[in-house]
Amino acid sequence: QHLHFRFGPVKVKPGQNAIGFDATRQRAKIDGYITSFTPNLVRADGKAPPVDVIHLHHAVWLQNLRPTWAAGEEKTAMRLPAGYGWRYRTTDRWILNHMIHNLTPSDDRVWVTWDMDFVPASSPAAQHIHAVDTEWIDAMFGKAYPVFDAVRGSGANGRYTFPDQAQSPY
Repeated sequence: QHLHFRFGPVKVKPGQNAIGFDATRQRAKIDGYITSFTPNLVRADGKAPPVDVIHLHHAVWLQNLRPTWAAGEEKTAMRLPAGYGWRYRTTDRWILNHMIHNLTPSDDRVWVTWDMDFVPASSPAAQHIHAVDTEWIDAMFGKAYPVFDAVRGSGANGRYTFPDQAQSPY
């Protein structure tokens, strides 16, 4: 099965660089295996804005608090080899961590979308699927990354030094 989901609308303000964590129920309604995962960012008309206008800086889907799929401006698509899939249960908890940049002078609204190829657990094909897990490499070992906004006019003598002049929320 090919499934399509979307989360939103997400309101984005000019210059926005905010991180959001949202639980999502936008997922398969039966147990099974996810064999591909393709993210995107679209406007109300269903078209993706150019990355120099509004872009998905990053999105991470956490499945039961484990980072499982991730994407950034390049909208990384994952397709597993035949016979492999991420195990999915309807009891799983999904959280979407997202950062969307709005490089325009106007408010806008967008949706984070994802397409999945899915094999229901009740399907005969599911009997031959090997479950896989995502191994997450994290340079900060689970700590928050030093995300900050470089505010116009900040710094000194045309230079901005991180972390000394950063206005970090952490």
